[in-house]
Amino acid sequence: MDPRIRRYKSSDAAAFQEAVLSSINHLSRWLSWCTPAYSINDAVEWVNSAENSWKAGTDYRFLVEDTKTGAVIGGVGINQIVHQHRVGNLGYWVRESAINRGVCTTAARLATEYAFRELGFQRIEIHIQVDNHASNAVASKLGGEFEGILRNKLMFNGESVRAKCYSIIPSDYE
Repeated sequence: MDPRIRRYKSSDAAAFQEAVLSSINHLSRWLSWCTPAYSINDAVEWVNSAENSWKAGTDYRFLVEDTKTGAVIGGVGINQIVHQHRVGNLGYWVRESAINRGVCTTAARLATEYAFRELGFQRIEIHIQVDNHASNAVASKLGGEFEGILRNKLMFNGESVRAKCYSIIPSDYE
């Protein structure tokens, strides 16, 4: 697979929903929204809100697709933005058929580079549940510096959980 990232289009909803539903087995343990109940309406809302959030400068979401087939293979984005300090949080996921192929790392790197180059960010943070070994490995492969374990950092299924915190700054990519 050869991933690229791009902004969402309204026509992406059905393929996005299919990618989510095909990945429940490996994503639902880490992403509470990834359930068998994820509907086409959920996907339409996600795609539409992606454009609105982008325009507002509050969230920069990208669809990850295979350049050869055009198939949706995941999502990546920068959110939890603090404009004053030019900091954002990086999130990512890939569908089950794309795991262990470098897709997630490539897509996350492209989003991070976009944040530095186009948005002028000076720091990207990545917060990952402690036991999510695959996502922690991606953060390390991106060059993320492990800064510690933060207590009650993430909400998951109504509970506060600890998260590993990584950071990437522009000089890490120079």
